[in-house]
Formats: sequence, structure tokens, C-alpha cells
Amino acid sequence: MLADLVVPYVDTRAAGLSWWLGEAPEPLATLRLDGLELRLLGASHQVVASVGAAAVAEVVACRPGTAGALPGAAARTVDGADYRFASTTTSYDGPGLTRVAAALRRRHAADERSLVGAFPGSPDALTVLSARPLRTGWAWRTWHVYPGSGEVVRTNGSFRASRS
Repeated sequence: MLADLVVPYVDTRAAGLSWWLGEAPEPLATLRLDGLELRLLGASHQVVASVGAAAVAEVVACRPGTAGALPGAAARTVDGADYRFASTTTSYDGPGLTRVAAALRRRHAADERSLVGAFPGSPDALTVLSARPLRTGWAWRTWHVYPGSGEVVRTNGSFRASRS
């Protein structure tokens, strides 16, 4: 699903992003799936996933008063379910970033399990969230494309019933 947003993106560099579990600002757009919500937060995201009675809310965004830095990987047990997170940041030159942004838009804009936030000012200013069901939960990927800094932040998350 493509969401053309009418607000400027707030986060403009990967270094400004933080990761946490919990509350987030009010979303600009939401895609609801069975047991999962993908939420756009102005160049940031929140994913709310549930497995049975367990629920987790992953946030990647600028957090006032907190130094940015996404972990390369994190794992938690939340309400007896397994949550995993990973992130990478890649820098591109102008044409390379444009190619990545165009490919993301092409691949995800019409996907019923994807939410693409397109921001005004640059066709490359995107936040993309995409989910897929697992046998015992959900997995998702996100891309935050920052034309000003030439960066793409990629995250992978999952939430599934514990295997124990």
C-alpha cells in the first residue's frame, strides 16, 4: 500500500535513529494485518505484533533526549514469545540511492502486506515496511531511505511463539 504523506520527514540521518520496545508517536499511516500492525511515524516506524496473548511494539525513530544508534542485533523474550531485531546502514551515491528507492517503491507499493510512505520533496524519501506470516508468528523488514545523507537503514524483525 502506498501512502503519499503530506508532512516532511523528521529523521534525516541514520545516526539519529534509536530502537526501543514500547510507545511511539501517533502514526501517519497504518496497515493492519491479522496479528500485526505496520505503522509509519514520519520516516520512522512502529511494528505492533501479537502471537496468542503475547504482544510486542518495536519502534525505530528519533527519541528526544536519547543518543541515536541502532543495535546491529537484539533479542528479547516478551510475554513468553521470542522477539528478534537486526539493523544495517548502507551509504550510496546519488544515482545508487535513486535506484534503491525506485526498486523499493516498485516492489512494495502494490503489495498487500507492505506499507510505503512517500514523503514530499524527493521521490527517494521513503519509509517501507513489509511483513510476512510465519507458522508461529510474524517477520518484517523495513527500509528508511534518507536522500539528504545518502543512507538506507534496513531492519529485520520477528516475533514468534517460543520454541521451548
